[in-house]
Amino acid sequence: MTRNPFHEGEIQVQQSVGEQEIAHLNGRAIATRIPSAARRFLSQQRLCVLATVGADGAPWATFYTGRTGFISATEDLSALELELSLGHPAANHALAVGMPAVGDPVGLLFIDLATRRRLRVNGSIAQVESTRLQITVQEAFPNCPKYIQRREIHETSAALPVAAVESGTDLTPAAVEWIGRSDTAFVASAHPDGRLDASHRGGKSGFVRRRGEMLWIPDYPGNSLFNTLGNFAVNPRAGLTFVDFDNARQLQLTGEVSLHLSVPEDIDQTGGTGRWWEFRPRRWIASPWNGPLGWKYVDASPFNP
Repeated sequence: MTRNPFHEGEIQVQQSVGEQEIAHLNGRAIATRIPSAARRFLSQQRLCVLATVGADGAPWATFYTGRTGFISATEDLSALELELSLGHPAANHALAVGMPAVGDPVGLLFIDLATRRRLRVNGSIAQVESTRLQITVQEAFPNCPKYIQRREIHETSAALPVAAVESGTDLTPAAVEWIGRSDTAFVASAHPDGRLDASHRGGKSGFVRRRGEMLWIPDYPGNSLFNTLGNFAVNPRAGLTFVDFDNARQLQLTGEVSLHLSVPEDIDQTGGTGRWWEFRPRRWIASPWNGPLGWKYVDASPFNP
């Protein structure tokens, strides 16, 4: 590709940490259509993470499951179609934090936990029919398998348990404990012009740390594109979702972010980067996800610090 795929925030972070050259090399994988090799991958997926922004400008990340084939690419690979079946009444609430309308930007992450493959897609809503979304692709690119804990899918025909939707502003002890045992999280971030991105964060159980009223999330070595941190540099707000794979629930948070790109005393805790981002939760929602689908833990990523 010949165009520069990076906005000013991404360039700012790339330059600040001295990884701009690597970013330009890896940025060649960013395309304006779904890669042809990814068509079959998408058709096989059973989950996606949807990044949206509410009416108040708050980003949210929503973990979503579906039957095989609930994601498909158009013939010319310029658009995606998603069928967001609401299998649990509480899932309506989870999605309501940011159900997009025609013209709204969205970020999507498709991730296969068993094979550690993932694809990121950024675009905008072209059509909405009930819970079916058609999304025009603006950017699509694969990510490396780092920091993904391997899990195998299992499906049950049993009825979903009735679980209450909980929400609040201050984190409860139960929410703090949930975060403290998590090894997987998903992040929604946005550029001020509305462009959105959904990304994955992973590590050993408890890799996200609570310090006072803040959550501290390490930025391990990655592809040097800094899509998430670049958005934070120009719009310091985030949606953060922790998934309880054992109980089919998600904890969604939205709040403000501050970047720390050089914290040498914590260098071992960040895989050698010395980079953290600090998150202040402003609102949270705990709810079941939308289907009788789960994932069984297999093993940890060999890349975890």
